[in-house]
Amino acid sequence: MPDLLSRRIVVALCLFAVLVVVGSPPQARAAAPPTMAPFLDDVLASVDTYWHQTLAAAGRPAPSVRHAWVVPGGRLDTACGVQAGDGAAFYCAADDTIYVGQVFARALYEGVLGGLPGQQAGFGRAAGDFAVAYVVAHEYAHNVQQESGILAGRTRALPVELNADCLAGTWARWAYGQGRLDRGDVQEALDAALAVGDFDFLSAQHHGTPSERRDALLTGLRSGSPRACNPYLSL
Repeated sequence: MPDLLSRRIVVALCLFAVLVVVGSPPQARAAAPPTMAPFLDDVLASVDTYWHQTLAAAGRPAPSVRHAWVVPGGRLDTACGVQAGDGAAFYCAADDTIYVGQVFARALYEGVLGGLPGQQAGFGRAAGDFAVAYVVAHEYAHNVQQESGILAGRTRALPVELNADCLAGTWARWAYGQGRLDRGDVQEALDAALAVGDFDFLSAQHHGTPSERRDALLTGLRSGSPRACNPYLSL
């Protein structure tokens, strides 16, 4: 049976800017691009650049990961025992690939993605380009965990999910410094963080409550340091 963490399906997450004003009114949201692949490529390039710089500064090998942006109607076989369809969003450690379905990405971008537990419970709303960008950053963080030996032997999702949230937050801090974020991104991040939290405490796949997801991402964003994310692995 495939490893629990290799079969992770990430719905949507978020990132936070440092000087966020909670409850500020949302700004106008741009329409989704005609095709999602170029947008996803751009985000991946940013995340990849960040991790190459960060790991090089720490004296660690450069990261390496494959990706597949599943086309509408497409299905891809993976080494994790599940297929990746156009609604997928997960990292498969067995074939070292990030899978994101373009239908999923567009629905998230446009704010029409259903089934988010936090959102269904009245917490937040996942929508916008930065919510999509976080999916890529979060899944890339799982690749960093895999290359660091963190995923091996894990049976509970919570520690690695919150750690990945935090690691993605460190990318957001870097992206903020690069001028890639604006106030609208901040609001999208807040709403998405709340939307994807869950309350399935008895499940090994419990990823964290809305406030836990938000706090983990803020830890990474405020610190800008992957080391600040390590405590989540001890949960």
